[in-house]
Order: sequence, then C-alpha cells, then structure tokens
Amino acid sequence: MPRSIGYIEIARLLLIYGHAYLGRMQSTKRVLVIFLDGATDDPIPLLNGKTPLQASNKPFIDSIASNGTMGCTMSRDYTHFYLLELFTGVKAEIPRGVIEAYGMELPLDDRRVAYRMSPAKIENGKAEWYYKISCQDEMNLQKAVLKSRDKIREMDPKVYFYNGGKAVMTVKGTEVLNLPKPPAPADVQPHDLGDFGPFAESIADMMGGITLLPWGGGSGKEAESFRKSVRPIPPMTMISKSPSALGVAAFLNIKRERVAGFKQGIKLAKDLIKKEDVFLHIEETDDISHKRSPREKVEIIEAIDKELNRHVKDFSQCRLVLLVDHGASSLSGDHIRMEVPYAISDKLTPFGTSRSYAENGWERSELPQLLEQIYRF
Repeated sequence: MPRSIGYIEIARLLLIYGHAYLGRMQSTKRVLVIFLDGATDDPIPLLNGKTPLQASNKPFIDSIASNGTMGCTMSRDYTHFYLLELFTGVKAEIPRGVIEAYGMELPLDDRRVAYRMSPAKIENGKAEWYYKISCQDEMNLQKAVLKSRDKIREMDPKVYFYNGGKAVMTVKGTEVLNLPKPPAPADVQPHDLGDFGPFAESIADMMGGITLLPWGGGSGKEAESFRKSVRPIPPMTMISKSPSALGVAAFLNIKRERVAGFKQGIKLAKDLIKKEDVFLHIEETDDISHKRSPREKVEIIEAIDKELNRHVKDFSQCRLVLLVDHGASSLSGDHIRMEVPYAISDKLTPFGTSRSYAENGWERSELPQLLEQIYRF
C-alpha cells in the first residue's frame, strides 16, 4: 500500500524544496528593484506622438536598459495584483482593502471587513473619482469623515487616512459590498452603498458633493489560506508610501519602510542597499497619471531619474532592476492593460545610452517566473 504522508513529512518537504528554491534565487550582488508604478502610457499627441517614458530625458534609467537585458511582461489591473503574482508566482486577487489594512495595521479578522476608501462625486447616479483634490479639501474631507462616523457607529469603524484624501477602513461584519472600482467613472445608486449610504451622504453635505466611497472590500479570513501557502521569498526591504505596496509586504512578511515620497525613498534605498536587497516602489508616476497631465508625468519621470543619478556611485555596485506594473493614461486617467517593460543590469555606463526604457516589443517573460529571472541574471 502507498505510504501516507503526515503533516510533519509535508513540513519537512516544504522546508527542503523551499531552501532549494531560495538557493536558485541568489545573486552575488545586492539587488535594487526600482518599481515605477503606472509609468507606461499611450502615445500622446501633445508629446509628438511619444509616451511620457519615450519623451523623458532619463539617462540613469536608460543606462539600466542599455547595459543589461530588457523584456516585457503582461500588466495587471492594480499594483497589489502584480506584486502578489511577482512574489508568490500565483495569480491571487486578494481585495485591495484587505491588502491595505495589513499595510496600515488596522484590525482585521473573519468578523471584520476592510475597504479602500476613495474621494468621489456622485451626480445623477454616476460616480466620478476625484483625484485633483487640494490640500485644504483633503483636510476638510478628513474632518467630515470623522464627524460622520456616528452614521456607522454600530459598525465600529477603524480608519487610516493617507495622501490624496484616500483612506483604508475596517468595519464589523461579514457581508462585503461589491462596489465599482476606480479609476473609470461608475454607476452608483444610494442603495448600492448599504449601511455606508448615510455616511457617504453626510460627508457630501459637508463637502459640497465630494464624499468617500468604499470599494475593494474583503475579510481577513479569505486571504489567510493563500498567505500560508506561498513560496519562499528572498529577504529584502520594501520602501514605499503606498498602502498597497506596504500591504503586500506586510501580507507576505517582507520588511517594509514607509516614506513620504520618492526623494525620501531613494535616499533610504541608498543607505539600505549597502547591507540588504531593496524593493523601491515609486507611486508618483501613477498618481500624476490620474490627474491627466502628460507634461507633468514627463517632469516626474525626469525628477525621479535625476534623484537616482545623484546616488549613482552607491547604486552602481548593485544589480539594478526596473519594473512597471500597468499602464496609466495621462489623458483619460484610466489604467491600461498592456505589455509593460522590465530591465535588469549589473552595471551602469556614466555617459551615453543605446536604448530607452519604454514601452517595447522585447522578448516576453511570464510574471510568475520574473522574480527568479531577476535573481539568476
């Protein structure tokens, strides 16, 4: 009769093959991954038919593309979907609210539901996501949310605010509202919001129509089984200002450092890369896309490149990797499904580049295998 395998034997096999997998993913150099969220785009008439990446003067970034290998993989709709598949090798659509609740360390279990909360205006049953929010409106929105919490008091709301008027919230309950996701405009009726209806209406009354809408909801229970079954991940530190990236790191037990923006992130990466691998997530390229300003997207890319180039001596000693998770249109503000580029290099050239890191038709790699490719380059 075939021998049955007990839990101890399964654990022993996972340990053996886990170490073997990590053994394949060893680099002789420190690895710095520079992750440009939403950097790819469509050709823009205002930029003479070029994309922002193609139109940008970015010698540091292009040097990585010029001195190593370059390819592409298929994008994912949202950052956390890309990161989860990159790290685990498995396509996992864990809800955005759940991931961000992990990142912001909000209470979440099988009796609580987590939501991402985004500013929006609802007029005639249509929700328009509100990205061009001023600092004053952002502060007023936070005050309106706090004043309106009584409307959902029985749900025991726990909320964490971050940039752009966005927030993460967990509430008591097991029912999950299936609401439309940004950035595209969506049909939303008052009854769709369930118990959040009076809460959203109260905020809108105080804010002249701007409110905070929940989406990407899920419970902690549905994510735990996946979390316990992932493959080993090389030790590294995730640097980001984004609850999504930080949430993936927390969810997968990756060390993480929260920063205010890309300048602080690059400076921290410069210090950490001397002793450990670093995954630097830069969100500003996606943020500016939603504001529908192609020239500003070019300016952001160039500013990021300039800041990276300030630390070229520190970064030239490590393996450099460029990744993009999805396209983001700086004309419509929508995410774009498209092939996205990657580049891997062990050296930089101080002068001159032969290739541009941009939307391309280079050899395609599958996302689940990309992490191993980065470490075995």
